[in-house]
Amino acid sequence: MTIRTSAEIRRDVGHPIVDADGHVLEVLDATYPYVREALGPALFEQWRERGPLARVSQRPRTLDERRRTRTPQGSWWGGPPASNACDRATATLPALLHERMDELGIDFAVLYPTNTLLTCAEVDEELRRGLCRGFNEYYADVYLPYSDRMTIAGMIPMHTPEEAVAELHHCAELGLKTILLPEGVLRPLDEPATIDGSPWLWPGQTHWFDSFGLDSVFDYDPVWQACRDLGFVAAFHGGMTVRPGLHWSITSYVANHVGQFAAEMYPLCKALLFGGVTARFPDLQFAFLECGVSWAMQMLCDTVEHWEKRNVDALPSMDPATLDRDELARYFAKYGGRITELIDVDPYEYVQRLPIHGSTPEERDEFVHLRVRTAAELVERFAGSFSFGCEADDRGITTAFSPAVPEGATLRAMFSSDIGHWDVPDMAHVVAESFELVEDGLLTPGQWRQVVCDNPVEMYRRANPDFFAGTTLEGYRP
Repeated sequence: MTIRTSAEIRRDVGHPIVDADGHVLEVLDATYPYVREALGPALFEQWRERGPLARVSQRPRTLDERRRTRTPQGSWWGGPPASNACDRATATLPALLHERMDELGIDFAVLYPTNTLLTCAEVDEELRRGLCRGFNEYYADVYLPYSDRMTIAGMIPMHTPEEAVAELHHCAELGLKTILLPEGVLRPLDEPATIDGSPWLWPGQTHWFDSFGLDSVFDYDPVWQACRDLGFVAAFHGGMTVRPGLHWSITSYVANHVGQFAAEMYPLCKALLFGGVTARFPDLQFAFLECGVSWAMQMLCDTVEHWEKRNVDALPSMDPATLDRDELARYFAKYGGRITELIDVDPYEYVQRLPIHGSTPEERDEFVHLRVRTAAELVERFAGSFSFGCEADDRGITTAFSPAVPEGATLRAMFSSDIGHWDVPDMAHVVAESFELVEDGLLTPGQWRQVVCDNPVEMYRRANPDFFAGTTLEGYRP
């Protein structure tokens, strides 16, 4: 078989290719003028002396230190392969990336940061908001001149709805068309866990993770409304904040990294769905990036199965009050045998005091926020609102088109190149690698077109009909 380049594949398929998640390697020194202006001289110097959280988290530790503290092994040698200087420069310099877009076989790329990703995890509000503001001004200044082929996402702090809304408006004023939200916020417990508390809490636990939807301490509807009003897709990317417990190996970054982004997006997706966000904002587009789609297919299947058995109309059959204890006692008397001997009490008396496990919540309808009456409506709440970024070599993309998806739905998977990171050894091959899914018979050409073109184009146009104005995709219609 003749091996084709990414550029040749782009030419042969005859439709645009959109990268929904590429990465840049920010030159931190170049951001300093913008960050200094946003923070003020004193706070800027404090931050520069300490360094970004991403750098702080990677402070070298001996294996003995890791063993004693159970500090997980983090990323190392995480940029593009050092043996490829051109790709390294491409991830850093937007002019070079712009020049190489045809070679990469990509018509338009949505880009996300790397070296500043943990900014939204900063605990100090003034520092967090100032850094996001400064970095976003840097992104706009450096990347907007190349907006015909690429756009970069502004970072949005989410500790409170107010700070998020303010930065969303700032990004819109800067001319940024895409934004990046963290997957949650680490918050202190009002009452730290005690030794006689719930076994589902860590002993002495002091913090919990807020995923913005179900059971959040804040009403984030103003944020979703601002995204809708300003034409932003509510895009989430793993690694934007710190979620303790996901990483566990003190020796292997690979063990920690496998499944990380899916694990981060899973509770967020559930919180948005069960919190009714997609019911209240059915036209708002949400994107979960670099996490694949196979976990989402399973989540949807599980959710529908739970709804079928535990929706409010089905619950009466599970009500302990409906248990016929006399009938149950007769079964014990007839079939109890050795078990009846061992309990050494009258079977009828035993079942009369048989405990029924589980305390009843104040609101029994656990689907109340979804506002659905049928399984089909539930599937639409999910499949109609959520899109999922999938890397080029991700064979799990096939689950988006699986007949196992409830109600005959198709999940919206999107090509996410992840250029700029270690898992793309050759940027010029990433589209060709993705097309191997077609060559291997895992996707049809039509399905691949949905992944690399129509799904992201439709998503961004749903959020902002003018998203592709002035770009190479301006006249394209799926």
